[in-house]
Amino acid sequence: MRIVAFGRYLCILLFLAAICAHITEGDQPTVKVTEMKGKVPAENAHITRYYVDKPSLDSGYETGDLHIIYSDKTEIIETLPPKEKSTEKNIVENQEGIEDVKIAPDQRTIGWAMTFDNCCTSYAIPMVLAIYRSGDTVLHIQQGQTLWHWMFLDGGKQAAASWGPTHGPFGGDYQLYDVKTGHLVSEVFGDPKTQSLSPDAPEWAKETEQQK
Repeated sequence: MRIVAFGRYLCILLFLAAICAHITEGDQPTVKVTEMKGKVPAENAHITRYYVDKPSLDSGYETGDLHIIYSDKTEIIETLPPKEKSTEKNIVENQEGIEDVKIAPDQRTIGWAMTFDNCCTSYAIPMVLAIYRSGDTVLHIQQGQTLWHWMFLDGGKQAAASWGPTHGPFGGDYQLYDVKTGHLVSEVFGDPKTQSLSPDAPEWAKETEQQK
């Protein structure tokens, strides 16, 4: 019984240490840029609609590819990468789908959440925020935890997101980004006790919290 109790106590300490480390580090999120294959829409073209394919029965994915349709008839397709097999020495967290797609007010910028395998749940969780600005590259922002909510601000020049653990007492890590670079502009944390932001939190964070 003492061994079990100690194990639980150690897990709690490690969990709290991870949260504290994240709060005190204040690092920039991980930002990656990938190339978008296919024709680039004209500079005066705007997004008219989008849709996400349903997965085929034998695909093993939760969704299909994302299609973005423009006023100049250009169609951009964000395809899901091929899955890799995990080994004893290398556990692969494959992308499983695309969800929570949003178009910015400028009608030229679009974003979505990328879901991935998760070791601790029976379902995939959103871990990356992807942003496409009608060019030849896609910006990927990853904070290290689950993407709870996100939205565009300032007409699409900025994006705000809230991150946190899949389960557990944490008020949320709210981050504001420059859409061109993915650079962290501002950050504020929610209160774990109330599971919400304080009354004096910035407006951009409160707007993001309302996306719940």
